[in-house]
Amino acid sequence: MSKNLFYNHAVDGSSPHELLEAADQPSIDSTLRLPVIILFGNAIHWLVVASFLSVIVSLKLVFPSFLGGIGFFSYGRLAPVARDLMLYGWALQAGLATGLWLMAKLCDRTLVNKGSITLLNSLIISATVIWNLAVLLGSLSILAGYSTGVEWLEYPNWASAMLFLSYLLIAIWGVLLFERKRKRNAEVAQWYLVAGFCSFPWVYGTANLLLTWKPIQASAQGPIQSWFCGSLLALCFLPTAVAALYALIPRILGGHLHRSDLATLGFWMLLLLGGWSGSARLIGGPVPVWMTSTGVVAGILFIIPVSIIAINLLGTMRRCTPQADHFLSYRFLTMGLYSLIVLGVLCILCSIPTVSGALNLTGFTEAKYQLCLLGVVSFPLFGVLYLALPGLIGRHGWCDTLIERHYWLTFTGLWLLFCLMILDGLFTGLALDDPAITFINITSYAYPFHLLECVATLFLLAAVVTLGVNFTVTLAGDYLFPEN
Repeated sequence: MSKNLFYNHAVDGSSPHELLEAADQPSIDSTLRLPVIILFGNAIHWLVVASFLSVIVSLKLVFPSFLGGIGFFSYGRLAPVARDLMLYGWALQAGLATGLWLMAKLCDRTLVNKGSITLLNSLIISATVIWNLAVLLGSLSILAGYSTGVEWLEYPNWASAMLFLSYLLIAIWGVLLFERKRKRNAEVAQWYLVAGFCSFPWVYGTANLLLTWKPIQASAQGPIQSWFCGSLLALCFLPTAVAALYALIPRILGGHLHRSDLATLGFWMLLLLGGWSGSARLIGGPVPVWMTSTGVVAGILFIIPVSIIAINLLGTMRRCTPQADHFLSYRFLTMGLYSLIVLGVLCILCSIPTVSGALNLTGFTEAKYQLCLLGVVSFPLFGVLYLALPGLIGRHGWCDTLIERHYWLTFTGLWLLFCLMILDGLFTGLALDDPAITFINITSYAYPFHLLECVATLFLLAAVVTLGVNFTVTLAGDYLFPEN
């Protein structure tokens, strides 16, 4: 499946003959097989755990006495664990697997020579073990009450140091692949992949150094933390998802990238604005006005790279039809694109001071985070997983019925959760601005929305369980269903 995508179709104006003269794609899959499958497998495992904990967190908003009296399962501990598992357990590991697979395919290079495959696998597997051990022990530490208290950096210092080190040991191979690419002119997808590989060590290391490892004065911690949250989503997660869209949608459609001359501007605008967009969270806070003004401008201008990505890919989609063999994966990729467009509009709304002043710290802010992580990032990662695994294991294996169910359950859960959080934010935000309404009444307004959000999280849990079952059965197919 993956061989046809990267073997027969031209992107960014390259001729089909250049791709036909490429190296043997199956040999690339053979060097990638073990690292990518292990990374994806661990990521799916943490995604299931995070979704299960998210259901418990949603239930505790409706029934505060649920699992009451047990300190380990208090809301203040479960919520950061569920969020960190989504960030570091699922999104970053799946992003690393996606980045390595895409970079090797686009560069038409194996990770290493055949004689060094064992050493490579040992290094990447060791780094993956360190990563997952840090996620596990860090989550248990938060449940035990040993959290740093910094949003999205709750893991203890020793756990964050393990994450930083293990990421470097894995991501360096993606950068080395780009350095050894066969074609001199890199595709736009490769630019985004390199940006994603290089951004996380800088963003995560800087934030930890200034906020947890050697904290600076308290007045500067708020701006740094807002910069970290914005940069983590826009510069670490988003580039990998956008790279998957740029690399796979034109190839699945069998056409050229529409208005590829704009792609360079979109890439640099994303890098320029991504980190500053988080400063919009500080509107109304005790910080210099120029910081919030920068966040407002960056949030509004963020629509420029989003619009360029939409022009490139929607223009390609308008002229072509997807291959039947890749249609299910194509649906995940396109839904990620549509989610990105909605996110761009939402960033504009969140950056308007009057809107942000009324809706900040409500469900409106959480809706933006959920749309980015579950829609913009996760949908393309799912699409890459469904495309990559058959080539890695040498057979199709996937159950198309389970893929279909996974798509619709994720689609229903995400957009139901998003709409409910938007409505929740609107009602509670407007009520908070009215001094005549008591806080007890405001919580009663939010109750029906929290109750329906439990239903949405159950849809998402069913979706990831479906994915986990499909992934397990696909890998174990030869043992569970032998051909003879």
